[in-house]
Amino acid sequence: MAISCAVLMCHAPIVVPAVAGRRSEQCRCTTRAMSEAAARVQAHAPDVLVVISPHGRREKTRWSVCTAEALSGSFARFGAAHARVSLPGAPAAAALLKAQAADLAEQAHADLDRDHGALVPLYFTQQAGYRGPTLIITPPARHSHQHERVGQAIARAASAAGQRWVVLASGDMSHRLIPGAPAGYHPRAAQFDDSFRACIDRGALREACAADALLRDAAAEDVVDSVAVAAAAVDYQSAGHRTLCYEGPFGVGYLEAVLFDASADVPPWAALLEVARAAIASQLAGAEPPARTALADPWSKARGVFVTLRRRNGTLRGCVGHTTPSHRTLVDEVAACAVAASTRDARFHPVSADELPGLQIEISLLTSPVRVHEPSQLDPERYGIIVSCGSARGVLLPNIEGVSTYQEQIRIAADKGQLPLQRRDDWQIERFEVQKCAEALPLTTMRRGDA
Repeated sequence: MAISCAVLMCHAPIVVPAVAGRRSEQCRCTTRAMSEAAARVQAHAPDVLVVISPHGRREKTRWSVCTAEALSGSFARFGAAHARVSLPGAPAAAALLKAQAADLAEQAHADLDRDHGALVPLYFTQQAGYRGPTLIITPPARHSHQHERVGQAIARAASAAGQRWVVLASGDMSHRLIPGAPAGYHPRAAQFDDSFRACIDRGALREACAADALLRDAAAEDVVDSVAVAAAAVDYQSAGHRTLCYEGPFGVGYLEAVLFDASADVPPWAALLEVARAAIASQLAGAEPPARTALADPWSKARGVFVTLRRRNGTLRGCVGHTTPSHRTLVDEVAACAVAASTRDARFHPVSADELPGLQIEISLLTSPVRVHEPSQLDPERYGIIVSCGSARGVLLPNIEGVSTYQEQIRIAADKGQLPLQRRDDWQIERFEVQKCAEALPLTTMRRGDA
């Protein structure tokens, strides 16, 4: 992917130690998280850093892109003139972006002194060692529905350049958390922060971008627009996502997070497959399960898992899983699903200890389910589905042999869940994506999927 990483950073000048002075202890978590997010940006060695700033000079109705050759500014108006940012602009990247989204307005000059939306995060990325081309994009003053179009244009521009770009979404959460907050107090402000943060915690970027408009207004936030562009730029993928810090010490919520990190996209398959086989073996032997080594982030966190067992000829022998995690860690989730697939799949008798060596274990890791409103949002090759109605629920993994249309996919999942046909209008459909890996066994026939 041309966009190798996307991060969220706040833009409150007070989180810069030179500005905060004696108050730095009150936002220490945020300052540390800003440095961590900046280090993640620098680790990707981007050819271009794209910053989505809500505090640049705004056009009335058009998104704008800075074409300046150089960017510079300081925190002089916040009492810290010695804290400065000086980086090269990215006019060539701006031209590529305009070719993908021709109605972008151009801003020939950058004024970081007045754009703390860019100045604050760029201060931290510069401190982390970044010195490369930097492109600033600013949303319009009036509400816009073009976030996805702009994000997709960024991805296409990076691809056209054959370069690695990183997207930095600059935004603060609610500005109304406590009496005396910058935008006054609103009793529902904290509700926005809790809801938005929960989406980021789960890696549910599309859901985060669809935050309730009334709640956004109550919160007086300026984070959703920036995150919506970054999320679209990475096609709403959230591999490697990680929340770094959230706090609101001065009445404004500060959230820092890795939204997407392509370098963290490959799960530790060998370790997970070993966990699955050891869990089954110990269960069949009636022994205590072996101690499990904790995985490093982001693979320590539990997520939806399916474990599939196959015979040597590729036929299904068992498949059990959860679309949302039931255990605290990923290794515990994999172990539980592996044991269930070998002993509690109602379609098969339990696996025997003698049979286990001849079985292949396959693990599927699921993304968070997303509600589907239109059939065009389904693709049996790419997405698995969950069809539910009340307590009835059917699940089907993607890429199943013989399932080539979404109609077949819905029908099979509904049959599995025994959904009531007379209440078809009440069915709810969700989709999810899967990362999958299987043990390498000398199978005589390889099948695509049966679960």
